[in-house]
Amino acid sequence: MKAFSIYLVVLLTGLLLFMGCAKQTPMASTLPQGEIITNNINSAVGSDETKYVTLYYVTQQGGYLVPVNQKLCNTERPVRVALERLIAGAAAGEGLIAPIPPETKVRDLYLREGTAYVDLNEEFARKLGPVRLQARWAVETLVQTLTEFPEVERVQLLIDGKVREELAEGVEIGIPLERQPWLNPISQEPGEAMVVLYFDYQGRYLVPVSKGVRDFSRSLSQLTVEEIIKGPGDLVGLEPVIPAGVTLGSYEVKEGTASIELILGEEVAADTTWDETKALKALLYSLMEFPHIQNVKLLIKDRGNGILPGAVEIDDMRCRVPVVNAVGE
Repeated sequence: MKAFSIYLVVLLTGLLLFMGCAKQTPMASTLPQGEIITNNINSAVGSDETKYVTLYYVTQQGGYLVPVNQKLCNTERPVRVALERLIAGAAAGEGLIAPIPPETKVRDLYLREGTAYVDLNEEFARKLGPVRLQARWAVETLVQTLTEFPEVERVQLLIDGKVREELAEGVEIGIPLERQPWLNPISQEPGEAMVVLYFDYQGRYLVPVSKGVRDFSRSLSQLTVEEIIKGPGDLVGLEPVIPAGVTLGSYEVKEGTASIELILGEEVAADTTWDETKALKALLYSLMEFPHIQNVKLLIKDRGNGILPGAVEIDDMRCRVPVVNAVGE
């Protein structure tokens, strides 16, 4: 049988962040004047540089936060552009919800000591109303989107220039909010370690979920691969990226490279509809969460063709890591 190896070389750009609201005394109802440099969030993108901006939306099925990436070019204020795109919801394709009301206007946006102050108009709160779930989604997508930028560590929401304690019942916005390090947690019991797993949503997006594991007889990175092979189980709206009948032949991490060998059952080996590209991306994104893994080598036995067609240069077996859920390309 032929076996094809695919090498993806990855440069990790950072570590996981840790979750929770900042433990601070709630701010006064109005901010002191003269202490903040207005509109000083720049991180300019030069004319010769192309970046992606990560926007967070919510899946219609299951209510999962999902990152969507759009190209961002030629702007001196990418943070503000990201916020305005998030509100406009243009990147929220079929199957996704943009929870921030389109009537929302950005009155001001500024940065002080790692905190982005986002001043929105009253329509933001009024259109959301008392619906707790919609308000929570609006806050979470906004915080996750803005804290993708390294200079933004937390987000303080203002409504017409003032701090409010709650946006809806149980949705507190009175203090600066930090991003969630574990997106879409599905389980975590005492003594468990969290791993991030990517699964398919409607054939269009890869959705990260965070799951607690407690079997420490193997490495967390190997457990991550095994959990992806198992699939999402009964999680609403999510589908496996690796079909039933595939097993893990071997797994090893050596000198920063994770080597994965998958063995196909007879039915899978004959299946020409399996999206191997998506499976490879899901494994890649999940393993990128581990700082000691810089490279991924995938070996699929009993497969003669169809692996990443047109996506790699076979001469050197290397390709640039694609961004998660890129749209508009």
